[in-house]
Amino acid sequence: MFSSTTTHDDAACFRLFLAGDDDAFAALFDRYNQRLYVYCHKFTGDAAKAADITQELWERVIRLRTAPQEVRNPGGFFLRIARNLCLNSMKRERRSMALDDLPDSEHPVQTQRSELEEAIEEGLSRLSFEYREVLVLNAYCGYRFEEIAAMLGKRPETIWMRASRARAQLRKEVVELVGLHHTAQHAPVPNRDSRLSEKLQ
Repeated sequence: MFSSTTTHDDAACFRLFLAGDDDAFAALFDRYNQRLYVYCHKFTGDAAKAADITQELWERVIRLRTAPQEVRNPGGFFLRIARNLCLNSMKRERRSMALDDLPDSEHPVQTQRSELEEAIEEGLSRLSFEYREVLVLNAYCGYRFEEIAAMLGKRPETIWMRASRARAQLRKEVVELVGLHHTAQHAPVPNRDSRLSEKLQ
């Protein structure tokens, strides 16, 4: 879990990696790779594309050995690279895909998914990047708000407020998508990710 102690350890580990220590790189990779992949997957909606972006991220990190730089917060540094790569990918996709070429569903429908589960995935895609990011990092990647604040270089209260607004907006989108007449305050949410469901209620 990301903490002030972990940040300090990671910074030291990153310095060792830049100095040529492959074990240090392996330690950083093991600690962050899965969460970075999940982050990319939630933004691209495509497992293969998320894997490609994550691989490119690590290739960029490795290339830093030829031009070392001080990185005090490796977790936040990796996240910024992932965010920029995801944004670039999304921009390229928007430019290359005409409306007439859009498939009936951008994400394959899984038979085991309920209407609400599909609604929350679609609702997430409708949020602004900043709102979606904080929910993905918290509910899917498992970071606490204090950790997200440290990674993004924001004050904790800024992240808490952003998360509150994001949950409210997502709740509204879910209500609209499933056609419920309940108030957004009491809208049901899918069970696919219990952490996110609990935060929305």
